[in-house]
Amino acid sequence: MYLLLKCAVYNGTGKTNFQARKEFRGSILKQMNEAYEYINLHNNQHSTIDKLKRVDNPDYPFYAIREALLNAIVHRDYDYSGSVLINIFDDRIEFVSIGGLIKELTLLDIMGGVSQTRNTIVANVFYRLELIESYGTGIQRIIESYEGSNRQPVFSPAPASFVVALPNRNFTLIEEQDNNMSSEEKVLHLLRIQGEIRRRDIEKLLGCSSFPASKILTSLMRQDRITRRGSARATKYILKK
Repeated sequence: MYLLLKCAVYNGTGKTNFQARKEFRGSILKQMNEAYEYINLHNNQHSTIDKLKRVDNPDYPFYAIREALLNAIVHRDYDYSGSVLINIFDDRIEFVSIGGLIKELTLLDIMGGVSQTRNTIVANVFYRLELIESYGTGIQRIIESYEGSNRQPVFSPAPASFVVALPNRNFTLIEEQDNNMSSEEKVLHLLRIQGEIRRRDIEKLLGCSSFPASKILTSLMRQDRITRRGSARATKYILKK
């Protein structure tokens, strides 16, 4: 089957610490749906309290992920056999699509809503399936989904590629922690921000494997500072009231 999409997950903000890889096969629609679900597994929720209400803030706007993925599929250059690359870092997700901008179009043009599709048949099929509403609005919708955020998407065209980088809106919450904190204090700090965490959140926070992450959780439970809910893959940890 044609390999359209590949996804790589890294610990940190560079490609030194590789964590996982996922390749998608099958029809374009099958690969698209599976890739969207996989990306959202890494779209963590951070919770804040507004008076009596709990407000959930995902790292990435769901709409931005959707539009960036659709853009990479609909507008890539199918004359090349390579795959669209999706790189997930702690601070961003990069969608690397094969094929630069169509001749004569500039980044300023597409930011303004100008559109000239490279793949008319693919675009028409996605339009009839109501996956894209109209041509030329995807980039603008990504930008609008980050309204009010301190970090904004970055669009980088090159001669043979186009990269959309979506920033993690909550990255600074973890990034600005006091470096003198112990590992347990960092975990508790993250819990106060998110409301609940999984073991993999600790692995990502501390850049460690599952064993030390589990030791920290066990220690905090013995101290009666956190409690566990669920079991197996559904296991979560919350602050002890």
